[in-house]
Amino acid sequence: MSYNSAITTMLLLLSTAAGCAISPHGNTVGTELVPLTRTSSPKSGIPIVPVSNSTADPFVMTERGGPMLDVEYGRRRPVIDGIGTVLGVPRKLLLWDRRADNHRVSDETVDNVADYLGERNLADVKVRVNQYAPIGEWRRLVANKQVGAGWRYTLGTLKHLEYTLLPGRIWGGDEYNPYTNSLYLYSDAAPLALAEAAYAKDIHERHHPGTYAAAQELPIIGLWHESLATDETMSYVTERSTAKDIAETRRLLYARYGMKAGGDIGGVGPSNGLSIGSFAEVIGAVSGHAIAGIENHRELHQREQTSETAPIIRRGNH
Repeated sequence: MSYNSAITTMLLLLSTAAGCAISPHGNTVGTELVPLTRTSSPKSGIPIVPVSNSTADPFVMTERGGPMLDVEYGRRRPVIDGIGTVLGVPRKLLLWDRRADNHRVSDETVDNVADYLGERNLADVKVRVNQYAPIGEWRRLVANKQVGAGWRYTLGTLKHLEYTLLPGRIWGGDEYNPYTNSLYLYSDAAPLALAEAAYAKDIHERHHPGTYAAAQELPIIGLWHESLATDETMSYVTERSTAKDIAETRRLLYARYGMKAGGDIGGVGPSNGLSIGSFAEVIGAVSGHAIAGIENHRELHQREQTSETAPIIRRGNH
């Protein structure tokens, strides 16, 4: 038995034990392909092209009027998702948003991600919505030639082991995995999803994505890509959304960045038996909320001033 076959067999046993439904091709059932060429994001549902079970390669995407985004949904598991929702309470509190790690991702959030990936030419990114698919992810790790084999079979394997043993389906945490080129969504908050999609864009633009991704795993250094992702998401939302959406995005992303910065900075210092990293995450999140609040208030004040000073055009008879 080859190494890859042994790994696949082991993951199949783990998936079965976890109660996940597996298709004949090793993917968790519930696969949908979302067209990226639609002119708007329909809130009533997204056009779907199901993946055929007869397809020899489950990662081959068909075209119908343009490139397709590969999206897979995990089956609803009330008990597991309920546990995940409870375990996500700390993140909900830090972000001050009940949608964080709620394990109920709406079509609207998926649409926002699909639109972003489509506009940024990232149709090769796999989107897993509240799904646990260790076999499918292992296959993507092996097949992802964008990242060098040395990085994939070292750090990529460790990342996959983390995904398998500490699944986001339970523990939450929206994330882009550069070694498998997959985006994991567990929160129904579009700004959080877009920030991870922005990291995918960052990775795709690098000449040495594996080396870059490995460097971003390091404390403090990893804040670089978080800064880029935050700026990219804010720019994207600012160009397309209302003032309310912009303020909401800033609030979430600044708190998110503060959490990560606090965790990184607190994690490198002496703890003396205390969880300095966790305490620093709280401080970081609170600071992020405060800074976002100040910027949102300033922008609101500027809009009000602009509205008051705008010339009034009176229409009369000519």
